[in-house]
Formats: sequence, structure tokens, C-alpha cells
Amino acid sequence: MIKYPIKIPAIRIEQPLGVFYVTSLTAECLLETCYTIKAEILDDDDDSTIGHLDTFVNKLIGNQRVRTPKRLNEIKRYTETVDASFPNSIILGANYDQKGNLVTSPEERWTVEVVGEGFYNLIIPTAKKLASIIDGQHRVFGFQNSSAKNMELLCSVFIDLPLPYHARIFTNINMNQKRVDKNLAYNLFQFDMEQGEPSTWTPETLAVYFTRVLAEDENSPLRGMIKLGLVNSTSKTSISMASIIDGILSLITSNPKNDRELMHSKSLKDGRSREIVKLESLNSPLRALFINNKDKTLYDFIYNYFLALKCTLWRHSVFTKTLGIHACFDFLRIVSQSYEDDIEYDENYFINLLSTAKNIDFDNEFFGIQSKLRGRLKNILLICSGVKDISQLSLKDEDISTYIALTKIRVCK
Repeated sequence: MIKYPIKIPAIRIEQPLGVFYVTSLTAECLLETCYTIKAEILDDDDDSTIGHLDTFVNKLIGNQRVRTPKRLNEIKRYTETVDASFPNSIILGANYDQKGNLVTSPEERWTVEVVGEGFYNLIIPTAKKLASIIDGQHRVFGFQNSSAKNMELLCSVFIDLPLPYHARIFTNINMNQKRVDKNLAYNLFQFDMEQGEPSTWTPETLAVYFTRVLAEDENSPLRGMIKLGLVNSTSKTSISMASIIDGILSLITSNPKNDRELMHSKSLKDGRSREIVKLESLNSPLRALFINNKDKTLYDFIYNYFLALKCTLWRHSVFTKTLGIHACFDFLRIVSQSYEDDIEYDENYFINLLSTAKNIDFDNEFFGIQSKLRGRLKNILLICSGVKDISQLSLKDEDISTYIALTKIRVCK
């Protein structure tokens, strides 16, 4: 049993985001004093916030995946092996309770004391759960039923770090790792929405916002159709949130990570803006709309496109699945290359482009190969709409006759 208060030597690390302290805590101590909040959408009307485009999206809380029992059991077994090792740091955010309130009581707060030049002690006064696990929850809770709870674990502890930054750290660590659900990682960009004006949003943050509006707004053609990948989110189709976000991003950036890092090289108070990335990703067709903060124009362009898809191609189930959505955005990106400010890109504009493909036989075995489906759907849309001639596409000789046959069927009908 641990006796509190406890005092542990710590090393102070200072980085651009802020100061944290590196120390060693036993698994038992972490289980007693730490908690996680799973990422979920609050479904109460009182939990909605007005959005950038005068639309409402429900708030997001938490920043963690739901724990996986299989993985917890695997870690538990590993903790009890003779060569168990966990060299990576558990990242903690101290002094917030499980409701997200900053704890100010001196008798409860985690604190740091200076014990000499360059030497510190981390002080944990009680066993009260006041540390959020930002990264490493499975490693910590893998010890829940382990006989090795006295094992020391490397920890990086942030003191009083605001909760939105917990999500940002988690996202930065896990965004490019396949083991983390991409929908969750994208959802966490919502916390950036709450920190600055829309003119400071990165392409990823704007794309997440657009997708949340498309998923939740009562007038959206995609309402209830996008799988957000969070607790309390529901969907009638298998369209993933990530497929919509990736599609939107393809219109405004060719390197979202680079844009994010460049924009976050300047703080909000020092004038972060989209102008910082003005000279990047110049080959993205609607980049100028993003840079010039014409978010309503950009959203309407995407919104009207999906209205037209609903009227024309959604009779074919392939277009209400993730690969179909990817293909539709591939097509839209090519259409967007000829974007002009004086053209009205309303629903009818896109219906005229898409309606010529609505009678294609998408049940044909030609569309049955998953690895080729996305490209073949895009090519059919390009050919039928007249955006590209079949001779302009890089097609295999054996496929050309099938494309011709499919489009002839369309003409005959």
C-alpha cells in the first residue's frame, strides 16, 4: 500500500508547448491516481456550441480510445514476464479532476519543489485521481490485474496543462500511427476550434469542422450517414469520417502535416493565420479559398456536390461506402482544377455533371475488385461527365473495351 504524500525526484524539461517533468512512478501509483476520459460526443442540446458557419455541432469531450480488453490482457501477461520492459514514457496531465475542472486546493494538487540547481521533486499529496493519462492508457491499465504493480514506469508529467492541449499532444503522437483509429485522431482537432478564430485554423481543423457540420446539420445530405468513430455517434452507412476529411483536405492542401506544423510555428497571440502557408501546396485546386478565409464558399461548393450525389448516384450503394466517397472526391478534385469565381457551383451544376452516370450498371463484375474500385469509379465519372475523354486517361488496354461498353449501355438507356 502506498503512503501519501509521496515525493519523487524529477527532471525539468522545457519545450515550446510548455514545461513538463520526467520522473518514475510505480504502476500501482498510476492506477491509484490517474484516469482517462474516452472521446465521446455529448448528445444533449445544452452541449452544442454555435459553429463558424452558423451551424451547430455537438461538443467533444475526452481524448482517448475505448480500452481494448484483448490488448490489456496481452500487456498484463507481458508485465509478469522476466524481461518485461516499458521504456516509452507515460504522459500525464496533472491537476484536473475527471469532470475537467482545474483543482486549486493546495492539499490535493500535484506540485513540484526545487531541491537544488537543476534538481526537483514531484509531490503527490493524496491518492485522489487528479492526473489524466494523455498517452499510455493501455500500458497503465494493463497492470490492473497484474502481480507486477510495483514496476516503475517512466512518466512525463505536465502540471496544469489546459485540457485542449492534452488532445493536441495525443494527436501529434498518434496521428501517423496505424494502430490509432484515424477517425478519433481527426476528431481531436475539434479542440483547436475552441482555441482560436477560424482564420487561425489549419486545413485539418477546417476539414474536421466541415465534416462535423455535414454529419450533424439537419439540412445536410450527409446527416446521420458519417461514422464519427466515437461514443454516442451513430451512422446509417459505412462512410467513415476520415474519408470525408481526407477528401476535403485534397481540395485545399497536398501536405496537411506540413501546413499544421508551419501554422503552429506561430502562437495565436503572435498572429497565427492562414497566410503563413500561402506559398505551400499551390497545386491544390481550392487552396485560394482556404487561404482567403472563404470558408462559406468552400463549404457550399462541397455541400452542393453532396446534394447532387444524393439526387443522382446514391441509388447505387457503392457510392455510400468509404471507397465510393473517396472516388467521388477524386472526381471532384479534378473538376475543381477548373474552378472559377464567377461560376455558380450550385446543386444543378453538379447534377448536370453526375446525372449521365446514374444509369451505369455498377453491379457489373468490373466494379467487384476492391483494390481497383476507387480508380474505376473515378474514371467512369470522368468519362460520363465529359470532364475527361477516355483517350486522356491512363487505362490498361484490356480495360478500355469495358469502359466503352459500360458507357454505351448508358447512352442506349
